[in-house]
Amino acid sequence: MTVPPPNHLSPGAARYLRQPDVLAYPADWTDPWDVHSVREIAHPLWSSINETLDFSYEVVEEQIGGVPCERIRAVEARSKVVVLHLHGGMYCLGTPEIDRVLNAPVSLGSGLDVLSVDYRLAPEHPFPAPLDDIVAVWMGLVDQGLDVILLGESAGGGLAAAAALRAKTAGLPMPLGIVLISPMLDLTGASDTFQTNLAVDPDYGHDPDILLAPGRAYAGSTPLDHPLISPLFAELAGLPPMLVHVGGREVLLGDSARFVRRARMAGVEASLHVVDGGWHNSPIWYGVPEADAAIAEIVGFMTKVAP
Repeated sequence: MTVPPPNHLSPGAARYLRQPDVLAYPADWTDPWDVHSVREIAHPLWSSINETLDFSYEVVEEQIGGVPCERIRAVEARSKVVVLHLHGGMYCLGTPEIDRVLNAPVSLGSGLDVLSVDYRLAPEHPFPAPLDDIVAVWMGLVDQGLDVILLGESAGGGLAAAAALRAKTAGLPMPLGIVLISPMLDLTGASDTFQTNLAVDPDYGHDPDILLAPGRAYAGSTPLDHPLISPLFAELAGLPPMLVHVGGREVLLGDSARFVRRARMAGVEASLHVVDGGWHNSPIWYGVPEADAAIAEIVGFMTKVAP
C-alpha cells in the first residue's frame, strides 16, 4: 500500500489497510481442481472471523426449492419478511458459513431471519446455475407467503441484482428492498476505479484481474455484458428501493457509483454510501466502528422497507 490510512479511521480499520488478508488465488479459475484447492484454504480462513461475534444466534440448515440454505436467527423473527442473503467469493468461492459475521448482526438488529443460499459455484457450475438456485429459493419463500429483502456482497451483490432483474421478468413479487455491499456489477471491468484505485485498494489493487478472471469463469460462453452477468447493463426500471455500500478505496467503487446513477435515472429509489477509507466488504468486520456503523445503516434501511 503506497497511501497511508486517513487519520479519521479507527485503529481497527487502519490496521486492516496496513495488513490486509490477501490469499494466493489460482492461476486458472477455469480449472476445478485449482479452485477447489483454494476453497480448502479460503473457507476456514474466512469463517474464522465469525469468532469475533459476542452474542448468541441460532444456525439451522434447511433446503428450500431443492437448494441447501443456512438460516441465521439472532432473535425471534418479528414478521413474515426474510432477508435472502447471497455470499461473496467471486462466483467461485464461498459458503453461507463465511458470512455469519454479517448475517447474525443483521438478524440481531433487524429482528428478521437471514436465509443464506448455498448456491452452486463456478467453474463447475457456470451461469446460469447459481442464479437458478437463488430464484428457486426465492420462489419457495414466495410460496410460503413470505416477503424478501435481498442482501448480497461482492459476487453475491451482483447475483442479488441479477436475481431481482430475473424475478421482474418472470413476474415474481419484487423484493421489498435490495442491499448491495461492494457489489460486482460489471464484469467487463470498465469502471475507471479499476485504474485510479490501484494504489489504495488493499485487497485487489496489486492485481484487479483477481476479481475479473473468476467472473469470466462464471460467465462461461455468455457475453460479459449480458445484463444478468453484469447488471449494470440492464434496464433497471421497476426495481425496489436499494442501498449500495462500497469502500472509497475499492477498485469496484466505480461499479457502484455507475449502477446507482443508472438506477436513479430509471426512477429507482437508490442510495449510495461510500465509506471513506473503506475496503472491499468492510461491513463484515464486526467490532470495527466503521463496520458496525455500516451494519446499523443497513439494518435501518431494512426496518424502513419491511412492513
